[in-house]
Amino acid sequence: MSEEKKSIFDEFETDEETGEVIIPRAGVGVARDTAQGGEASEGTVSAEAEYIPVALDSEELPELHFDFDFGEEEFTNPEENSDEELILQSIDEALAAQMAVTLGPVENEANEENAGKRKSVWARVPKWCKVAMISVGSLCILLALLVGTPPGRNLLYGMAAWYIDRNIGKEDVTPAPITGIVENVTPVPTGPVEGEGDGDEVRPTSQPTLPPEIELRKEDYVYNILLMGVEALPQFGGERSDTMILVSINSKDKKIYMTSLMRDMYVPIPGHQDDRLNSAYSWGGAPLLVDTVERLTHVKIDGYVKVGFDSFEWIVDRLGGVEITLTAEEAEYLRKTKYITKEEYRNVVAGTQLMNGNQVLGYCRIRKVPTANGTGSDFGRTERQRLVLTKIFNKYKDSNIFTLLSVFNECLPQVTTNISKEDMQDLMEMVVENRILNLENSRIPASGTFSSVTIGKADMIQVKWDKNREILHKRIFGDTE
Repeated sequence: MSEEKKSIFDEFETDEETGEVIIPRAGVGVARDTAQGGEASEGTVSAEAEYIPVALDSEELPELHFDFDFGEEEFTNPEENSDEELILQSIDEALAAQMAVTLGPVENEANEENAGKRKSVWARVPKWCKVAMISVGSLCILLALLVGTPPGRNLLYGMAAWYIDRNIGKEDVTPAPITGIVENVTPVPTGPVEGEGDGDEVRPTSQPTLPPEIELRKEDYVYNILLMGVEALPQFGGERSDTMILVSINSKDKKIYMTSLMRDMYVPIPGHQDDRLNSAYSWGGAPLLVDTVERLTHVKIDGYVKVGFDSFEWIVDRLGGVEITLTAEEAEYLRKTKYITKEEYRNVVAGTQLMNGNQVLGYCRIRKVPTANGTGSDFGRTERQRLVLTKIFNKYKDSNIFTLLSVFNECLPQVTTNISKEDMQDLMEMVVENRILNLENSRIPASGTFSSVTIGKADMIQVKWDKNREILHKRIFGDTE
């Protein structure tokens, strides 16, 4: 009888119910073949092999060699060997899985140890420090949202407008409407008017002339504010507007236009006789002055800001003063006169210097000495006023919101306005979002559009309003025609 062929799988037990070959659990170690007198047979594994365990924590595990002896028979037919190859593959996978399971806990323990270290570090941080870190992080996120997003910035504008509205002086006065405007000044010169400063005498009038109503111009991209510098006259029990500047903020051109209104212009004042422009404030306060300027310029004024001379001096001091360059003639004039009201400050010199509020106020009121540009009389005075305001603007235009709020906090109580909280918010949004940082200045009347006249015994300015309105509208509204 021929001897039956033996397979390597005969060495393994077979499950009686399923008939599946049971592969014994492999151990990790080096096999020693007991059949060869205890001498280690390199790279052999058999059912009778004795295993020498190897420590798992050693840096380098010994290399395992498996040598399965299939006898002398060669397997030349792939189809006959396919089942055995699959089982061998299963053995390899089982051994790999076995080693992964054996080594796994070591790695898991290392990960758990690292995680424990991280937890222990955070656990050692004091509670107050944790609260502070979380609070600072939350605050940084909040600030990023407020400053970096349009809704956030809009919220900031609203908060700033609310703060200004609560701290600034308020005047909720609406001027009574008076129909009509005087297009042509009633007083007519007795002789021909030529040039600037001829001093022709004009007969004064006692009754106002009221032509039909006019339409005031208002554009969404321009916000007009009338800035008034008011001087108290205790000897007369009243005030007068010594400084009048139309401030036009144009979001389309991204510019701010300052237009000085000469106080000596001889103009019609609604409900009163014709007189100097600054008489309007003396007779009817800010509302009457606004009404008068609107009718002269045909421009809708959205609000006004009023600053007293004493307040202006105080504000300049709080802003740290202003650098002014004086001519030798200006410096001598300020030292010898009382335009600088405090004698200890009459120490100015020719050249550039930092001047305090009392000195700057005196400088802004000079009329009888020409400017460095050669401009004299009231024209020189308004030029100096615009120069000072421009320097203050340039000093703070690049300041951050916290610096500006600090300045506002001190200066706002010294200022009076009728601008609403809603308009303040819109105005701040217009300036900041459009980065309106350019400032230009001019005056009314423009050169070549006026003449000097004498009313009674007072020198005044006769203005060609049609031409000046055209120049003004072209500048502040950007008209091209």
